[in-house]
Amino acid sequence: MTPFKSLSRPAQTYAVGVIAFGLAMFALGWILDPVHPDSALKLLYLGVGTQIAALRPIPWRSGHQSVIDPLLIATGLLLPGGGVATIAWLAVFDGRVPGRTITWWAFLFNRAMLATAYVFPSLAVQSIHLQGRWELPLRTLVFVVSAVSLNYILTALVMSYVNRTSLLSTLFDNVGVTTLIGTAALSFSGGIIWLLLQSDVGYIMAPGLFGFVLAVRGNVADAQRQTLLKDQTLELAAQALDARDRYTESHSIRVADIAGRLGEQLELGDREVDLIRTAGSLHDLGKIGVRDDILNKPGPLSEEEWEIMRRHPDIGADMIAQHSALAEVAPLVRHHHERWDGSGYPAGLKGNVIPFGARILSVADSFDTITGARLYRKTAMTPIEGVEDISRRASHWYDPNVVDALREIHGLKPLEVADRPDVPRRITTLRVLRSNSGFASLIAAIGISSLGDPLTQVATLVSIYAATRDPRYVALAFIVQAVGTIAMTSVLGGLTDRLPRRGLVIGLELLRAGVLLATPILIGDRSRWGLLIPILFFLSCVNAIVQPARQAAVPSLVPAGQVGKANAVVAAVTMLSSAVGFGVAGAILGLFPRATSILFVADAATFALAAAIFVGIPSLGGGSTAAPISGALRRSWDTVAARPHLVIGTLAAFLIPISYPALLSLAYQLSQQSRVPLMGGQFYSLLELVSSVGIFIGSLLISRLTSIGTMRIVGAGLLLTGVFSFVVSLNPDVALIAVALFIASAGNPIYAVANQTALIEAAHPASRGSIMASRFGLVQTASVIGVGVGGVITNQFGPTAAYGLLGVGLVILAMYAIAAGRSSINPLHGAAYEARTLAKGGTASEQLDDGAMHGGVNGQTDGETKTAEPGLHQAKT
Repeated sequence: MTPFKSLSRPAQTYAVGVIAFGLAMFALGWILDPVHPDSALKLLYLGVGTQIAALRPIPWRSGHQSVIDPLLIATGLLLPGGGVATIAWLAVFDGRVPGRTITWWAFLFNRAMLATAYVFPSLAVQSIHLQGRWELPLRTLVFVVSAVSLNYILTALVMSYVNRTSLLSTLFDNVGVTTLIGTAALSFSGGIIWLLLQSDVGYIMAPGLFGFVLAVRGNVADAQRQTLLKDQTLELAAQALDARDRYTESHSIRVADIAGRLGEQLELGDREVDLIRTAGSLHDLGKIGVRDDILNKPGPLSEEEWEIMRRHPDIGADMIAQHSALAEVAPLVRHHHERWDGSGYPAGLKGNVIPFGARILSVADSFDTITGARLYRKTAMTPIEGVEDISRRASHWYDPNVVDALREIHGLKPLEVADRPDVPRRITTLRVLRSNSGFASLIAAIGISSLGDPLTQVATLVSIYAATRDPRYVALAFIVQAVGTIAMTSVLGGLTDRLPRRGLVIGLELLRAGVLLATPILIGDRSRWGLLIPILFFLSCVNAIVQPARQAAVPSLVPAGQVGKANAVVAAVTMLSSAVGFGVAGAILGLFPRATSILFVADAATFALAAAIFVGIPSLGGGSTAAPISGALRRSWDTVAARPHLVIGTLAAFLIPISYPALLSLAYQLSQQSRVPLMGGQFYSLLELVSSVGIFIGSLLISRLTSIGTMRIVGAGLLLTGVFSFVVSLNPDVALIAVALFIASAGNPIYAVANQTALIEAAHPASRGSIMASRFGLVQTASVIGVGVGGVITNQFGPTAAYGLLGVGLVILAMYAIAAGRSSINPLHGAAYEARTLAKGGTASEQLDDGAMHGGVNGQTDGETKTAEPGLHQAKT
């Protein structure tokens, strides 16, 4: 850890501030809720357990994860305030001695951070009072979310100050979805410990629960030890290989290190970087099959000897492919002597067909060769000379992206290369927003517009239902919107391709704003509620153009490899704004139950502001004069790759809208059963808020995936939504319905984003608007039937029956999608290589025997140099 004196002034100020605040939390906890003398033994019991846990963290390859969270949660629930403050400061020693193995400031900071993260939430959750069995789960959930969030944010802040990085990048780079879920699940068990300690026998049983946690810790630690042993074994194997060749001492170890650094510079995932390092350690394994007299020959090799030497990549790859844990590495080893122009060996692969990991190994191997010491060479290049030498062969021997990564590592500017190939780098949400200013503006406009959409939806549906008390009229409102969308996409589906989208969207957004401003005047005091039907029809016609135009604009604002992430960002922002919008709508109706006109005016303002933001975006694409305005559905169906996703999207669109009238009816039904004094409109807004938050969480989950546009991801989202929609139909309990609705909603964006991404990736740039308009039209066509069925079932059998049908249907559809799903592309192999391998009738990890003897020209390779002129890559490997 960095000494305190070496920290920057902001870092020092922040660290001291947190330590002071942690001490204040200790004092505040004892003042507001001290530990009663009768509870001293409880405090001692929990303190001993916490200290044991602190001494047994889960070790990772870098750092460790503490398992004290469940006991701190249990302490906060059982002894809030002073009790948890005492444990946080005095019972979390992890074996690191301050001043020796950890600096004093870090020692104090860790304890102050825990006190800050746990004391205040422990006091706050005591104010949660519910009758029945839901009080403990709700308290525990709020406590866990608050404590874990504070813990990560406080830690990420100090890391960002110490490392001089931004808070967001620190969080995104170090905290993944798996980590969050694992920590939250582990912490939630603190509520179980609290429950056990309510009886005397619980003090005997509680260690058994914690023993289970320690057993898991032991298994994880053992797995980490096995990983370390594997890495050490690979390093020994590399040393043994290098020792056999007197010209390449420690060459494989250095290649593994350089390849790993290149992978990190190219922003590959952690797993991919580990595989690259493994491949670097074993890239010359095939030399075992080369005779010593050839391997150590002091002079040039004959053509016959070169043929033997050129077999070593295949020999090594064949050996590696037999190891189940290393099979993915085999193609990298087999093709690390291929060249970008196709003149390498053993298969003569060219360009993107060469596995991406092999291209990294090629540069790492060559760089170490021309810059490392050799017994047969009097001089070696300096690192900068080596980089420049390799740079001269970019786009001929080497992938220019990998060469640029090598240049950036050495502080040199990237090369100017036309038609640069894609890099399968790890794409984060933050990167998508930072690197594409036009897309960031699009997101801002969509977010503001989406903020107002729930206002109009709540205003229109509540007005109709309040005037009629008939869910069939609510269903009619949805059907009218669907009919407007169908009519518009059928007649003018190609408009978003034919006209420039920027001007089209701006004009339509302003038109929508004007109509909404006039709506309160037209409908009066709900006596003319029937006018809402044609207004909804008109607004849906406008939306049928604006929505596909926005979706089709995404690929024109971000690189091809970022489309899936960008779609996930759009979904997340849309749902977050919708959640806020439904909350605002509920609050307004709570204060002014009949003032729906306020909602219409507010939505009009959001459309006008969105139009102003669109003005600042240079282009949204479109403007293809050859694109016909009509016939969008036929052109979309002619795109073979889009067909299955259009079918799945249409079927899902039939099932999901069954819940629309059912949800509103369910809200009014729950408002009559619940002890909470809320009206039906407010309950509906509350359930929509829960649903929107679930969709937002689902959008965050899918943004962490790599291969988004696949049928398997579509199926996974449908399965999640289907199972928990069925749960809604089983239990009338308000809390359980809210939880099930939340989880079911999380599956919605997983399915939708994957479906949209697949369609955009399958579409030609000139027809993206048509395909998205066709999807929009098909979805709304299916919605007409789905909403109608939902209205009839809700009216005849109740809302739970509608949710039951929805759940069963989505589960069946999900099973089909998962079965039809394709596997994702290994980023270290690449789509072109896997397609070539499949065409040969094998898998990406199997050998390519037909290319084993396709050697390079005159034995020139990108491997080891054995010549007095280091600039000539005349290789002996």
